[in-house]
Amino acid sequence: MNDPRVIILERSALDHGVFAEEELSVADGFKLQKRRDEWLLSRCAAKILAVRLGLAFDPRNVRIARPRIVVDGVELPLFVSLSHSAPFAAAAIDEKPVGLDIQVVRPVDERSAGLFLTAEEREVMERCTLADRVLHFWAAKEAAWKQRSDEFPTLKALRLELSQEVEDGLQFDRVDTWRQGDLIVAVTK
Repeated sequence: MNDPRVIILERSALDHGVFAEEELSVADGFKLQKRRDEWLLSRCAAKILAVRLGLAFDPRNVRIARPRIVVDGVELPLFVSLSHSAPFAAAAIDEKPVGLDIQVVRPVDERSAGLFLTAEEREVMERCTLADRVLHFWAAKEAAWKQRSDEFPTLKALRLELSQEVEDGLQFDRVDTWRQGDLIVAVTK
């Protein structure tokens, strides 16, 4: 699935030239290199996406003031969501609140689903035949929660209704998931 609101970058695409000096200083303040990389790569993705969408000409003039995006010092009436799963990061920009999550495909014990799915949601997940189904449900919950976290204290409290299983993903009432290479991607509708 190709969603024009979303961009995904791999670590090798990180371009320090898209950042203003003060942003690089913020990143340098993180003790762990992993955290620095995540912060920079997800914001690099948002800056590149803003330019692609015609919101800015120079990515150095794009700032993230979650959940909003700021261009040339002006907060735009747009929303941004960031996600990372090493060695990838992603960003989504939309006119309405948006939630995005990416997960590198990896083995996950399905018993962990009880931590974020209700009993009913877990039964629905167990009927799915899609590979990596627990990651699809996890990413869907994360994306939906990022969009509406002010309404729900936990992932489990946010209910999702599965509409259908498709070849490479799941379609829920609020979010779609799909597999893209080594990633599971989820973005709210």
